[in-house]
Amino acid sequence: MKDKEISRSDLERMIQSIHASPYMLVLSVTGGGAGAIGELLRHGGGSATLLEAVVPYHENALRGYIGKEPERYCSGDTAREMAMAAFRRALELAGSEGHVLPDNIIGIAATCKLSRSEERSGRAHEIHFASQSLSATSTIGISLLEDRSREEEEELASDLMIHAIARLCGIASAECDSCLSHAEQQVLEQREVIATHDQRELLLSILQKESNYCRKSILVAGNRKSGPAVPGIVFSGSFNPCHKNHAAMAKVAYERNDVPVTFEISLANVDKPPIDFISLENRLSSLQKYESETFFGDVYLTNAPLFADKAMLFPGCSFLIGSDTLNRIFNEKYYREGEDKLTLLEHFRRYDTRFLVFHRQDVELAADKDVLEICDIIPQDAYNDDGTSSRKLRRYQE
Repeated sequence: MKDKEISRSDLERMIQSIHASPYMLVLSVTGGGAGAIGELLRHGGGSATLLEAVVPYHENALRGYIGKEPERYCSGDTAREMAMAAFRRALELAGSEGHVLPDNIIGIAATCKLSRSEERSGRAHEIHFASQSLSATSTIGISLLEDRSREEEEELASDLMIHAIARLCGIASAECDSCLSHAEQQVLEQREVIATHDQRELLLSILQKESNYCRKSILVAGNRKSGPAVPGIVFSGSFNPCHKNHAAMAKVAYERNDVPVTFEISLANVDKPPIDFISLENRLSSLQKYESETFFGDVYLTNAPLFADKAMLFPGCSFLIGSDTLNRIFNEKYYREGEDKLTLLEHFRRYDTRFLVFHRQDVELAADKDVLEICDIIPQDAYNDDGTSSRKLRRYQE
């Protein structure tokens, strides 16, 4: 491993180059590699780069940081969620700095599973690094295959993060795999997704929360074969991924109404960071599997997390939902400020909104008469929910 070691003088020069760049960042680290924070600060000039560094090390801290229970604490998905939370915080902190351009702000995160005493045999040692900017989401996944001590793995994780940060700051000589063994370089996984201009603007509208915030939609896939210019049926969902039950629901809706189904994904979430560009590409790809089906219409991206917001983007439409979603819509936890059930119902009536409701397995429809007046309930024998869910599919793919 001696040929892979990085000299401290080389690392210091790299950090000085980072500080000389125009980029500013928030760094979030958990599970290991926190030494990268110290490295960025120990040589002076760190305030030119580092807006904030956080270590949500305890499970409760990480859940609070990303706003959800991660499916796996050490994974590329969790690193991306941390990076998006860091990017949101970086925009907030840099907002008072008039000279900092949004394009020069980066959220960076790493989640590690490193060596520990008395660990079980075969336990994987991993580092997952992610970055989020206005223009791109990137990830690096590293499996540590060499026999190293905890201290050696900590130093390696810190060095890898410094190299990755340097690359993000435009320092071309900083190869993130230069301190890995040949075998580790062979299994290293890297991915980057560049956003379109419209996707950038949509994300910015969500994160900046400006006083003139307005609801926006982007047509990302036009596939309408016939029917009205305004969507008649909109299937809103996370589609992470889209699966056969989604397709079955859309097919039933198409056959009952004779209009293609429009699919909508909101980049904005309630109480969670927005969807990153890698996750968005995965979700859109899962939808594309069905684009040749007769029921498949257009695909929209929006910044509208609540159905009250979606109603304004798609007036006069019927939203295709499951019974569990209907229960959430009229759960006061998801009401807008100052809203109650009566004002929400009046809002939906104003925009001529209806709901096409499918029963979900083991979910009781908890809606009263007033709510059911704007709903069309699909009989249980018209659609058989076999329990397939996006969450179960993600677990199966791990």
